[in-house]
Amino acid sequence: MKITTDQEGNIKLKNVFSGVLLETSEGNQIGVCMRDDTVEINVCPKGEDTKNWWRVNMQTGNIEPLK
Repeated sequence: MKITTDQEGNIKLKNVFSGVLLETSEGNQIGVCMRDDTVEINVCPKGEDTKNWWRVNMQTGNIEPLK
């Protein structure tokens, strides 16, 4: 993983193939990782590993269930 910042000081992550996990104080989680030319997202309510994976279609901007 490569970590940089942009001109506004926002964190920019590249090569995130092992994933990043975001967690709220209530325990809700979203996992994000990169795959080839897209991004995959795992939505985990209350930290449950639900395997609720979604894929971002970079050409259309749609987020679709990962099958």
